[in-house]
Amino acid sequence: MTHKFDEKAVAKYLNIPEEERNKELEYNNVPVKDMIVKEITVKEARAYISYFHYAKTMPDSTKHVFAGYFNDRLAGIICYGMGCGKNQYTAIIPDIQQGQYLELTRLWSPDGMPKNTESKLIGTSMGMLPNEVKLLVSFSDSQQNHVGTIYQATNWYYLGMNNGGKMIADSEGKKAHSRLLGMYKQRHPETYGKMTNPELMKELGYHYVEGGKKHRYAFLLGDKREKRDMFKLIKDRILPYPKQIHP
Repeated sequence: MTHKFDEKAVAKYLNIPEEERNKELEYNNVPVKDMIVKEITVKEARAYISYFHYAKTMPDSTKHVFAGYFNDRLAGIICYGMGCGKNQYTAIIPDIQQGQYLELTRLWSPDGMPKNTESKLIGTSMGMLPNEVKLLVSFSDSQQNHVGTIYQATNWYYLGMNNGGKMIADSEGKKAHSRLLGMYKQRHPETYGKMTNPELMKELGYHYVEGGKKHRYAFLLGDKREKRDMFKLIKDRILPYPKQIHP
């Protein structure tokens, strides 16, 4: 189960001496332009995302993970996956096909990294995605007072806020999309397959919570014609970037 994998990965990471962990995440003055970006596995990234990212989870639908490095120092991690289902993509580009879309689900960089580290990681990793991918989406959580500043800095299109809706959360308050219940049933048909969602939630210790609305961003990939055709479909929906509200 996803949250158990996350907990195990974090526990293993914290067993590494703190001095070694801190050194790995210290900036070593390599220019941002010289950052090296490599594709890594979910297993390699899980501890960092589960420990440092505010969501504290590695999305179960993750397909591609990239890490940036300043020589031997970790500069950041970015994750792309399927997100919450095809509807979030067809709501933007109605005829988009399976394999042509991904969601940027997690982005993290250690404290102390220089300006433009995350921008460089986004730009380079997008160029390393499969050529079939034409549409990227990402969301910024308004409940965390996030407005998507990094997406604004990297020229994504702002398409307003989604409708929010119900999510599930465990006893520690870690949230997940309700589609996770379906994944449990598929992966464990012998134990969970015949359970109703309420029964499965009780078994796993989940409860429903309000998901909250999120700012929605889109980025178009492909050749000039493909991007032009997609832009025609969204141009009337593009809105001015929201501003950060400081408490």
